[in-house]
Amino acid sequence: MNEFNRTYLPINAYGVIGDCHSALLIAPDGSVDWGCLPDFDSPAIFCRLLDADQGGFFQVAPADATIPGIQRYLRGSNVLQTRFTSISGEMLLTDFMPVETLEAWPYRGMDNNTWTREDGSCHCLVRIVECTHGEMPIQVTLKATPNYAASPSDISLASENKGVVISGGGQHLGLAVVGAQLLPSYSIKVVQEEGDRNPSVVINVTLSEGERLAFALGVGRSAQAARRLVEDELHRRNFNVELARTLHCWRQWVASSNYRGPYEEWVQRSALALKLMTYAPTGAIVAAPTTSLPEELGGLRNWDYRFTWLRDATFTLYALNVLGLTDEARAFTHWLRNLTFVEGEALQIMYGIRGERDLPEVELSHLSGYCGSRPVRIGNGAAKQKQMDVFGEVLDCIHLYRRQGGFERYGETLQGPLWDLMRALVEHVCEHWHEPDNGIWEVRGGYRHYVYSKVMCWVALDRGIRAAQQLNLEADLSRWMMVRDQIRADILTNGYNTELGAFTQSYGDTALDASNLLLPLVGFIPPDDPRMRSTVDRIMEKLTDEHGFVYRYLSDDGLEGHEGTFAICTFWLVDNLAMQGRVDEARSLFERLLSYAGPLGLFSEEIDASNKVALGNYPQAFTHIALINSALNLRKAELRQAEHHAGPVVAAIHLNNQQR
Repeated sequence: MNEFNRTYLPINAYGVIGDCHSALLIAPDGSVDWGCLPDFDSPAIFCRLLDADQGGFFQVAPADATIPGIQRYLRGSNVLQTRFTSISGEMLLTDFMPVETLEAWPYRGMDNNTWTREDGSCHCLVRIVECTHGEMPIQVTLKATPNYAASPSDISLASENKGVVISGGGQHLGLAVVGAQLLPSYSIKVVQEEGDRNPSVVINVTLSEGERLAFALGVGRSAQAARRLVEDELHRRNFNVELARTLHCWRQWVASSNYRGPYEEWVQRSALALKLMTYAPTGAIVAAPTTSLPEELGGLRNWDYRFTWLRDATFTLYALNVLGLTDEARAFTHWLRNLTFVEGEALQIMYGIRGERDLPEVELSHLSGYCGSRPVRIGNGAAKQKQMDVFGEVLDCIHLYRRQGGFERYGETLQGPLWDLMRALVEHVCEHWHEPDNGIWEVRGGYRHYVYSKVMCWVALDRGIRAAQQLNLEADLSRWMMVRDQIRADILTNGYNTELGAFTQSYGDTALDASNLLLPLVGFIPPDDPRMRSTVDRIMEKLTDEHGFVYRYLSDDGLEGHEGTFAICTFWLVDNLAMQGRVDEARSLFERLLSYAGPLGLFSEEIDASNKVALGNYPQAFTHIALINSALNLRKAELRQAEHHAGPVVAAIHLNNQQR
């Protein structure tokens, strides 16, 4: 029998699949331990990741639970395959969420600045299991726990043992079992332990070499719709064709990347992970598809990341843009243009994936949390925080998209509603840049004059000025340039501590902050400026662990507990070292950081390097963004180094060999 409960797996042990509507986390033992359907922000149906006793799961595995599974992604895709091998046989489990061709994804056809949800669509999980050698007894256990395991559920068997229908908490699932009815060993039953509000479906079947069957789990708008899925619609679909189409879709998308060089497989996997976190109907991008994975085991720093932080989204688009993947930026600008930004209703730091402003933070006290890390939260109260840096990040994203010819590519223009939005954002910064805020790290300890926030206010003015000048757009340029100069002078006067020899976290203090590693990356100061060089040196001396990995900060932030090093901050250090010509140091740190990825090349938000523990929500867009940028910056630095030592012709040959 498969284990009903097991200890918590490492956060980065999971494979992740998705369809650009939602994502599922699948363990090496074939268990879906986290899943929200049909959307990223839907109430979780499977949440064993956050409560090993109460949370639901969907496991397809050998009946002998001691047989290990080894996962891999099929080349160039987000299709996951798990191999189980024993003396008696071998089975392959292929997991995917079907997607159509890229041209069919809803945001591609967005018109009139509006979008609508696809009516009647079935976003489903498909699990194809095949015996490739010998014979393998298989057990399938489906325990759905609707509404984050807060609601009871009912299960009814479909006719002719075609599957089951599960309803509870306003959620309705249909599991279709395709092909098993012809196998004499096939059995399906409903099991409910005394006192358990959520019964389980248990399926047993023995497969011989060459035999295969499929499990398709879909979501219906009602119990009747879920039953139609099970008894008709899912059985009529050809999942082999859908698998081939899905593989083609992912491979076609990632092949359009223009990156050829060192660490190409890492860059490709990161790009695919970022694409998973886009929400196709609107163009929004989530920071991560999970909630409440802890920044400290047993601690309370557990947050819901299934929303669109403007900062994270624009960083994501920057990373994809530099790879030549620009369609996502187009979709995001459409989504951005639909956000409300009028006087008296400021731009928020984050929104729901459909543009929702209200994201109330609620604690789910009935869940024990990952490894006992409480509270489990849904929603995020930081949505109401004041973070002035987001203005610069949004305007920088549009600036990059424009500079790379995105508007011309699609026959669009910056003029009109989007420029009206940009101009309003710049004007807001002109009026409020001198005010304190909560900062990039969403510190809950009150307002301060954070250096990074001021720098991004400078970026907002700079990018607005460039657009107005280069496109001859209506703007109060003289005022904008005056304010830009004021901000720069203010930062250099108050943000750099000459005694410490570093830019500080905020005005008037001596605390270091890793966000200042972004100053040369956004063009505020040259990377070889003595003030930036000394800032990098101080961060390496005082803000890293014994492995050289970087903490965000070490000052008090108003919350109990501690956190690990931040992977994105360490990648920022790689960027600075590379830009300063310290290429060997940069490469060594980069490769050391890569060694802490999960088996599938995926990262969470933080790393406790001393214990090799991944911390925080997973997979984390921030981390994969930074990995892509650092790989690109390393390649540029190596080319500059080659030019310096051997001349441009030899350097070009060296780069060409790398690209091959």
